Amino acid sequence: MTALAKAGPDAVPALVDALMDEARRLGASDLHIEPSRGHVEARVRVNGILEPLARLPDALASNIAARFKVLAGLLTYRIDIPQEGGFRDGRGEGRVSTFPVIHGEKVVVRFFQSETGLELDSLGLEPAVASELKRALDGREGMILLTGPAGSGKTTTIYACLQRLASMGLQVCTLEDPVEREIPGITQSNIRVAAGFDFARGLRSLLRQDPEAIMIGEIRDPETAESALRASLTGHLVIATIHATSAPGAASRLLDMGLEPYLLTGSLKAILHQRLLPRADGTGRFPLAELLLPGPAFREAVLARADSERLARAALADGMASMASVARGAIASGKADESVVRRFIGADGDGVGHRGHQG
Repeated sequence: MTALAKAGPDAVPALVDALMDEARRLGASDLHIEPSRGHVEARVRVNGILEPLARLPDALASNIAARFKVLAGLLTYRIDIPQEGGFRDGRGEGRVSTFPVIHGEKVVVRFFQSETGLELDSLGLEPAVASELKRALDGREGMILLTGPAGSGKTTTIYACLQRLASMGLQVCTLEDPVEREIPGITQSNIRVAAGFDFARGLRSLLRQDPEAIMIGEIRDPETAESALRASLTGHLVIATIHATSAPGAASRLLDMGLEPYLLTGSLKAILHQRLLPRADGTGRFPLAELLLPGPAFREAVLARADSERLARAALADGMASMASVARGAIASGKADESVVRRFIGADGDGVGHRGHQG
């Protein structure tokens, strides 16, 4: 790789291939190319941790960015706007994202897992969580929400859910921004906000396409949220992601959008909040999952428009295992190190390593 970097612009295609090959060999989920004064830093995210890969000459910064754009079908002459696009090569699929910075363009490559891993039983979820998630999927109606930070594996979990539904012979349609992976047997659509095709409009139109299950890439606004909830009350199974820091927090977010509580109590079947953590033995990552199955106490709190803290207490009263208690179990079993758990789940780790309420 060093020799290629010294060979000049003509060697950039081979250099980019070498960077991607090495990132994949290391099992990286992402490759970061970051131009700065005097050099270009290449880093990889392995098991959730960003690590250095190579330091490259700053004279190649624009050529490297342009090469990644070519791979993803992006506009090489536009260096003043963010761009995003997918690619497929002999080793798999991924997405390239570019972003203008003061010394050029930052490039991030995300590598997708192979489709062979899209089975709920192979994701590493606790058996009880996977079983309850399957039960919710088998119900054929209602809403299932997934939450988690970027890189938490929620997209993989959603695609595994969709593949299960498709294998059952259901008409499954998605609205995504963007489509990250093509799944056979599923009708997938890319949102195009600039063209007026946003989640709310897409969902209204999609309901006229006779779907049985609908996946919404992200609930971002009250209109999309209400349309999704009403669809889930009229014989559709709706799976969506929403930004929240916990499973109860997802319901709180919907209430904060001004939605009627009865829509939530009538439609919510399950809320899964997950994080990905490195295994203690270093052999990859595994998901920590907090699964909320709405029970009497939680529904009562929703109807009362309770705040997030009270919603969390109600979920625990109904039997939800909090993220902290799940983390304690992972530490006790030797699956995860306490220091790593605290680093990755942050404030959710209050009580980790100590005996306390197990939910």
